[in-house]
Amino acid sequence: MIAVLKAADRAVAFVCRWGVTGALVGLFLLLLAGVVTRSVPVVSITGSDEIVELLFAWLTFLGAVALWREGALYNVTLVLVSVPPKVRHAIEVFIKFLMLMVALVFLLKGYEFMAGSGETTPFLRFDKAWWYASVPVCGGLMSVYSIAGLVLTFRGRFDETEPSGGLLG
Repeated sequence: MIAVLKAADRAVAFVCRWGVTGALVGLFLLLLAGVVTRSVPVVSITGSDEIVELLFAWLTFLGAVALWREGALYNVTLVLVSVPPKVRHAIEVFIKFLMLMVALVFLLKGYEFMAGSGETTPFLRFDKAWWYASVPVCGGLMSVYSIAGLVLTFRGRFDETEPSGGLLG
């Protein structure tokens, strides 16, 4: 079971890393194409701003999942290193609980917004649910990592001298 969870974690890391990279490359290429088509007005790129919105939405939330997964999105080590280990443990539990609440808001409200949007893009006529799906999908992944971090923290897997720094210990 642990091997399956570790494989799933590696898959999420891979998808996040390459999703962010792909979105950045896509944004760069669209920007470059926009500059070229303005300089040489032979062909125009219509609807590119809609694709930019899609790429930016997924870039933002996949990047947030990557940082959330590593425990690097919300981390105040100055406070954690200045308190005794038992207080540090309590603070870590509280922080991970708050992170779970934020992730659940992304998941539930993001799904509610996505399901109720019914919008299409003006030019390409794509369903905007693909744009909005980045919020609940990534909120779900953040929730899973938050729950895993809470479970590991409750089980006592924390270093007595240094704060964990990551959701998974």
